[in-house]
Amino acid sequence: MLDSFHIKNFKNFRNLTLETLGRINLIVGRNNVGKSSLLEAISIYITNGEENWLRELLANRGEEIIKTNDSEINAENVKQHYISLFSGWEENYSQDYEIELGTNDKEAVPVRISQVYIREGKSESSISMETFNEEMLRTQTERSSITNAGLHISNGLQSSIIPYNKQRSYLNVFDEKCPFQYIPVDMIVRINNAKLFDKISLSPDEDYVLEALKIINPAINRIRFIDTNEGRFSERIPIVTLEGSDKRYRLGSMGDGINRILTIVLALLNCKKGILLLDEFETGLHYSVQTQLWQIVFMLAEKLDVQVFVTSHSNDCIRSFTKANTNGFGQLIRLTDRNGVIVATTYPNNDDIKFAIENDLEIR
Repeated sequence: MLDSFHIKNFKNFRNLTLETLGRINLIVGRNNVGKSSLLEAISIYITNGEENWLRELLANRGEEIIKTNDSEINAENVKQHYISLFSGWEENYSQDYEIELGTNDKEAVPVRISQVYIREGKSESSISMETFNEEMLRTQTERSSITNAGLHISNGLQSSIIPYNKQRSYLNVFDEKCPFQYIPVDMIVRINNAKLFDKISLSPDEDYVLEALKIINPAINRIRFIDTNEGRFSERIPIVTLEGSDKRYRLGSMGDGINRILTIVLALLNCKKGILLLDEFETGLHYSVQTQLWQIVFMLAEKLDVQVFVTSHSNDCIRSFTKANTNGFGQLIRLTDRNGVIVATTYPNNDDIKFAIENDLEIR
């Protein structure tokens, strides 16, 4: 579990440190202060900057890097996508501009991502690569030997080089620090839900899924994922039955809210001793059911030893959060833009959170 977190030069954050973190962390603030970016930064730290995950985050933001059948790709387009990860969206090869993600634990090495110049060498059996930052290029001779540019990612033990003009990186074999699940703001993740359900199917964990779905429809008594066999592409979808009937209903026909709940609970059940990252808790959910869902989130997070980071821009969500925070595991983190610098204010207990609400906490 993360007990602190700091971010440097990532998207909205020039330099931000969260000194204390709880088991359940609700992150609020106005638009464009970096709530979603904070979740992304944590996920990059957990994955040690693994290239496939970076690409997935970019794709979620509409910055998808298109693969081609050729070994060479449009380096300028790829560069612009990756540069969007850096504060100010600036092409800058200085060491001072590198992204740093880590904790206050002196024994934990941060993940660093920097823009670098690359010098490539070839032999009969291998390709060698050297990376340089701006400070290292002191002579015109060194600068003229540069063949490419890209990203250099390191976590202290391993490093990876991603040339902008290549399909894939070099030496990218990073492992995750812990299990995690990431739920973007408007994604039901239907395909992923089927895979997550398979991992807990026919186990006692199925009961938690049903308990959560009953928040919306108390009559649901069974759930299974079945193959539709419709159209050109087959898809496995959730089907439920109701008390007193054998008729099967598509869960999708019951609204976005119940599918959002399914996604959240399946994600929790599949990141034991890990971290859940959830963007905009209230998406698709009426305020009247949010307290019940928070209660399930708090219960499962404690039972499964999961740390949770959730964003919101809803006072209803904050109020329901405080109602569920009976054991004091939750804290509120408010991000604020002060003259272009993002700062964090932490409310570590329900009394502080309620005081903030009563004094018109600005979160929109």
